[in-house]
Amino acid sequence: METDQFSQNDTLLSKALKEKVQYLNDLNDSVKNGDDLRIYQLMDPNRYANELATDQATGDTQVDYFGLASDLTAELSHHLSNKLIDYLGVTYPFFYYHEYELGKFQVYFGNWWDHRMFGELDPINIRFNFDDNEYHILAQSFQLEAENRRVNDAAMQKLGDENERITKLINEQDQRDRRKEEIRQQLKENQEKSPMPWEAGKVKEERQRLNDEMLKLTQVDEEAASGRSTIKQNENKILALSKEETILSLEKQNIRATFGSFEAFIENNNQLYVKYLQNLAQESQVSDGE
Repeated sequence: METDQFSQNDTLLSKALKEKVQYLNDLNDSVKNGDDLRIYQLMDPNRYANELATDQATGDTQVDYFGLASDLTAELSHHLSNKLIDYLGVTYPFFYYHEYELGKFQVYFGNWWDHRMFGELDPINIRFNFDDNEYHILAQSFQLEAENRRVNDAAMQKLGDENERITKLINEQDQRDRRKEEIRQQLKENQEKSPMPWEAGKVKEERQRLNDEMLKLTQVDEEAASGRSTIKQNENKILALSKEETILSLEKQNIRATFGSFEAFIENNNQLYVKYLQNLAQESQVSDGE
């Protein structure tokens, strides 16, 4: 009885090992033959079957052996990026890619001056991992456009108002100087007073009020003195925000030219896995037909 149990166990073990060896051989052959469609099926058979609604999509969970090659993810990502980026070059003509590390790709929006790093491309899962902040700014720009507004309008208006206020302070320097001279004279007169005891409090209050006013005017003078530098800084900030609006405008134009709308762009992103694999399948059929 024991011998039968060991024999049965060895048979199952041998079968399982053969399946794993066959998996690795299949993956290796697919890489050598450039069969990226088969590679994606081997890497995640359940997603492949479910999302592409293939004949294998029986609802049963398929055995996933990708753990055997998971330490080669970077190399596989690099391999798969070749055809994927060619496809994306047509589908997303405004995106550009930089492989900063083996199998890892930064996505840049546009090839114009000061373009933005917009996120990363994940060839293994066929998806974009957009930078949350950059994506939010673009989405907000589309949303505000419907109201004839821009993302940076409020910030630019605030900076412009600040510059107007500082300019006014600079232009009012002569007025403040005259007022300070008046206060000095009033303080001198205040100090020269010899009030009766019941008037002493009132004289002291007047002196405090004049000193407070002088202090306030001096503080305004200090702000005005550095005002030109602040105005220049604000102007540079406004220029930077204006450039950002120009870049956002270019990004929106490119999305509309390619997809028609931001909503269609989002939808295509969500369906990228299926659309790309369908494209690979069609190319495979054409090659077989030839």
